[in-house]
Amino acid sequence: MSKDAYAQFLAALAKTREPALALAEQLLEQDRFDEAERAIVAVDDSIYGGVAIARLYREWLTRLVAQQDPPCDRARLEAYFERAEHWAHWAYPETHTAVEAEDYARGRADDTHRLVQILGYHPKHP
Repeated sequence: MSKDAYAQFLAALAKTREPALALAEQLLEQDRFDEAERAIVAVDDSIYGGVAIARLYREWLTRLVAQQDPPCDRARLEAYFERAEHWAHWAYPETHTAVEAEDYARGRADDTHRLVQILGYHPKHP
């Protein structure tokens, strides 16, 4: 597949996800995690869909941490953290070499670190 064809493929996939992401946003307003995830996976069960879900949860976590009146409760924040971390880690492909394994482990650690920076602590290691 040429570079242009691949870019077109990714753009089409992103366009296909748009309505599902909008629905997922509505579902997350009620913390309906499983339904939100299913809405996206139904139209894109690829790694790109997983990346989109992780990004959605990270964005929600950022919003919820910033929420002041009333402040978001800890359990809800941690649920969003855990979902964001799960999907961020899930989105890495299966490793085939030791170098890939190291790269992906470093990437997962970076993803978790970014979430810890947003939340201010790691829920499993307070």
